[in-house]
Amino acid sequence: MQKVLAIVRPQFSPGFLLAGCDVFETERPSEVERKVKELVGKKDYALVIIDSALTVGVSPYVRTLIFDSMEPIFIEIGLEGTSDEKIIREIENLARESLGYSIKIKI
Repeated sequence: MQKVLAIVRPQFSPGFLLAGCDVFETERPSEVERKVKELVGKKDYALVIIDSALTVGVSPYVRTLIFDSMEPIFIEIGLEGTSDEKIIREIENLARESLGYSIKIKI
């Protein structure tokens, strides 16, 4: 069973942990770049969720990796002003659109 990884700022990690995701906490785009390069082409995760605020400073090369990767699938979500419940619904919706099937996250 493949897992979901969330690359988020520390204040958002509890919600993703409650949703059953693995979490990589950072506040620096350079760490996002390193992590994306590490993950592309590997089968450790089916889906990688990235806090869109962390992609503002990434290089065009890494942005291309994020958009073109099929393994894992990367999706960006905005997390400002969201609750844990909204985050979970957003993950479920984005997974359905990206992966082609529905997932249900139970907390």
